[in-house]
Amino acid sequence: MSNKAPNFFRLAVRPKWIGALLLSLAVAALFAALGQWQLDRAFTKDNAKFVSAAQTKQVTLDLSLDTNHAYVVTDRLQNSNKGFWLVANATDQHMRSTTLALGWAPSLEQAEKARTNLMSSMQAQAFLPVTGTYLPSEPPQPADSSKPYLLKSVSLAQLINLYSPNQTMASNSQYLAVAKGDFGLQSISVTYVTPASINWLSAFYFLEWTLFAGFAVFLWWRLVKDEQLRLTAEAQADER
Repeated sequence: MSNKAPNFFRLAVRPKWIGALLLSLAVAALFAALGQWQLDRAFTKDNAKFVSAAQTKQVTLDLSLDTNHAYVVTDRLQNSNKGFWLVANATDQHMRSTTLALGWAPSLEQAEKARTNLMSSMQAQAFLPVTGTYLPSEPPQPADSSKPYLLKSVSLAQLINLYSPNQTMASNSQYLAVAKGDFGLQSISVTYVTPASINWLSAFYFLEWTLFAGFAVFLWWRLVKDEQLRLTAEAQADER
């Protein structure tokens, strides 16, 4: 009976079924590629976008600029380019502090020149009113010991200690990126990050194409198995 009814593997290596296997694998590969395409569409990655502070939701505050307290912050991204911010203290009529990020410079020399111009300026009232975008405080980092005015983060806790080291000062919980740069500085570009998300319809299509790819191989196995069962049945009938 074994000569008339070959087992599954002997049947599967026949040219007809090898050709069918190659075809089913090609179809499965096509379905897998379609599934991968849907998978790429299903998951969107974080996307950083630089937007001018003038294009964001803004607030306007009546502030008096404190020209005695101005600092330069390093490693500030502006349209993917690293540079420097000039930040300074400002107060409202209740002496409540609001830190202002006044503008961006591509080099330390330009930022230091803007700081010098600011600290020698006597026109504090020219900054009233001040329009800009609120940004959250950053974790503090150690300042440059050789240049105490050179900071590595916009940390309000750190800055308040610099503004008023001997007494407590009321402060805004966020700092303000000014919409229009001054003192020869560029307007600050605010970085917004679009969080990753899932497109559930594309995820469903990925699973669907994956099942189709598996079914293409399963169909080949089922056809070979049916052929084996048919030949076995015929062999048993001949023996009778």
